[in-house]
Amino acid sequence: MFWNRRRKNPDLTLTEITSRLRGFILDSQINNAHEISVILGCAITSEEVAEKEEEESEKRVDAISYLFPLIYAHAHALSEGATSFQRQALPSLGEMPNIPEEVWIESRKLMEQVSVAALVGSISQLVDMGLLEVPKMRKKNGI
Repeated sequence: MFWNRRRKNPDLTLTEITSRLRGFILDSQINNAHEISVILGCAITSEEVAEKEEEESEKRVDAISYLFPLIYAHAHALSEGATSFQRQALPSLGEMPNIPEEVWIESRKLMEQVSVAALVGSISQLVDMGLLEVPKMRKKNGI
């Protein structure tokens, strides 16, 4: 991916910001994306518009799918490191009871899922805005 100097920055209107927010949430591939986007201030959309937005999101995410192994590796490393740091820092806090191993495993998994979602959503939106460019050898169907 390279900086794309040819495309101008989009106007930062409220419509553009909420559109990008909804796109980020959809691209993050989290459950209940449309409901969450409304909670965060985006307008409610019709089923037809929601379906069209989901199709566009699939195209954006597909355009960066070649990065998924790297994204998952980074998210895994980040979650492992953060969980290990938390485990080391907790004893110094004093009155914390022993936390079962299963809690640490689930915490790491959740952190990894959140990291993957944030990275996929962010990268796909940056590419869509023209701030990052997909190399020509990776482009599909004119995306």
